[in-house]
Amino acid sequence: MKNPFIRAFLIVLSSSLLVVLVAFLVWLFKPSHTLEVFILDKTVPTQERREHQSFHWVLNQEKYVKQDGNRYDLKKDYYGFFPIKPEKQQFDFRSLSLRDVETISDRVDMAYYTDTYGVYYNDWYTENGPDVSGDQKVYGGLNQNDYLLLKALMEKGKTILTEFVLLDKSASGLVRKKTEDLLHLQWEGWIGKHFESLKPDSCPAWIVKLYKSQNQGQWPFTSPGVVLIHKYGKVVVLEDQKHLSGDMPVIYTKPQLTRQYNLPDTIPYSNWFDIIQTDSVGKVLADFQLQTTPEGDSLLANFRLKADFPAIIHHAADYQFYYFAGDFSQNNIRTTTSYFEGAGLVDFLFHAKDQNSSTYFFYRYYRPLIRGILKETHQQASHTGVQQK
Repeated sequence: MKNPFIRAFLIVLSSSLLVVLVAFLVWLFKPSHTLEVFILDKTVPTQERREHQSFHWVLNQEKYVKQDGNRYDLKKDYYGFFPIKPEKQQFDFRSLSLRDVETISDRVDMAYYTDTYGVYYNDWYTENGPDVSGDQKVYGGLNQNDYLLLKALMEKGKTILTEFVLLDKSASGLVRKKTEDLLHLQWEGWIGKHFESLKPDSCPAWIVKLYKSQNQGQWPFTSPGVVLIHKYGKVVVLEDQKHLSGDMPVIYTKPQLTRQYNLPDTIPYSNWFDIIQTDSVGKVLADFQLQTTPEGDSLLANFRLKADFPAIIHHAADYQFYYFAGDFSQNNIRTTTSYFEGAGLVDFLFHAKDQNSSTYFFYRYYRPLIRGILKETHQQASHTGVQQK
């Protein structure tokens, strides 16, 4: 071949294809591990299943399989809301029955409630929808059987992971109170999120509308910042350079957890979070920190809030329980990369410069955290004989 440029291109292309093939084969022949996992995701308004996609990525990359030997299917192996044809508003759902509570709690080694908030009319019906308020539920919210499964899993010594909005207003008051008592948690009624820009067209319209209704129709914000919303509708806005010295919340992780799962001491966090407290039973393993100025501290104090609050709560007896007080499982990742050994490293390095991104958070924090918990759960299940051979 006379043209050196074409020759060099073909060499690079063939080398790249060879690397991809080897990465796939290494993953394919990696030994699998049997682990029965129950996944609950009631917030699935699109086919991507983003609320449990990150967890599925780790399951697949680490080769965890069901007792029948099959890999976990992102679109099938969960309970909750199932979009069939979103463009035609066709959906199905799979809810727990009382019979399920007993059989599932016996069978599984681990449960992960990735999102119980649900799907609402303004998320699902874009046109030709029912003549109802857009903030009414199509499906969702923590219910009595979800609570009973948590209780049964604890009694049977299983591992439980839960996260953001488990206890929010989408759950009935009685179920929420019983679940709080069971898990030794208390939701303070607040959720929040960082926004790269607080310009009206960069924030959810419902937040802007709520704030304007409380402030003579004004929304004077343009900088980056953090928005806090109370369950009764109050909106508090913290602006960068006024209320915040750094616009993004930061997770500070305790040494015990950083050593156990190889996590960074600090990492920026850009997604939704809720403000949860625990009693003496719960151990706080990581905290959120809003980087507030004195003016920001004063604003928070008006609502009896502090700049730091739990990010990860853990307690253990005969069981292991974790609460992630953030939407940890929703990240911008590609499911296909989980089928290639080492592809995660390449993807991580590609996003390493943007340490504020959800992709960076996934690879640097969520993935090693979940991988460590899965490994420990598998070892415990094998040791106690819970896992079926």
